[in-house]
Amino acid sequence: LRSKGYWADYIDPCSGLPMICLNCNKVYSEVDGMECLLNYKAHNAGFCKVLMHPKWGSAVYPATIFAYAPAEVVKSLIEALPAGSSV
Repeated sequence: LRSKGYWADYIDPCSGLPMICLNCNKVYSEVDGMECLLNYKAHNAGFCKVLMHPKWGSAVYPATIFAYAPAEVVKSLIEALPAGSSV
């Protein structure tokens, strides 16, 4: 996306901070995002939350990419990924 001139950033899952825009101090919780946006369930495990994917259970690791680009551009880039890639 960035090579095509669109703004995009991804979240460091350990800190919850953006990886490219280093001047931001707003923390984004991957698990909270998945709970709110995708209605996934999560369980507390001490100080951590374990995300429950509807198909793969807890065998997932959430990752979020934020982008400012037309949906068609994002879709075409995802479709161009090699077969077997997981997004």
